[in-house]
Amino acid sequence: MKRTRVFLIWIVGISFIAVGVLKYLSLEPELKSVFERANYPTWFYYAIGTVELLGGILLLMTAATSKRLGSIIIGLIMLGALVTRFMLDEPPQRLILPGLILLIAILISFDFEIKKTEANK
Repeated sequence: MKRTRVFLIWIVGISFIAVGVLKYLSLEPELKSVFERANYPTWFYYAIGTVELLGGILLLMTAATSKRLGSIIIGLIMLGALVTRFMLDEPPQRLILPGLILLIAILISFDFEIKKTEANK
């Protein structure tokens, strides 16, 4: 179980670092079009990229507090993605990936909360 948790943390962390960098390089035209259709300002696209990069880096740090903070940041980003895609009336299959990542972020966050309380006993 620990290997699965570590694997998920690394996959999500590296993915968010990559997506954050891709936003700065403007290599994600599909996601940029989602921001445009939602009428978000251009600066918001880059702000989200910065937050994604930060969340990915925090998730890959060794301290449990950093991992937990990174998972909370990533969870909030995915919650925003779900709301945006829902507001744009996108097909349900477009909600699967953000929903899955949100679920993983929640599980990572709670896993570290449980470990912390078990260590205090």
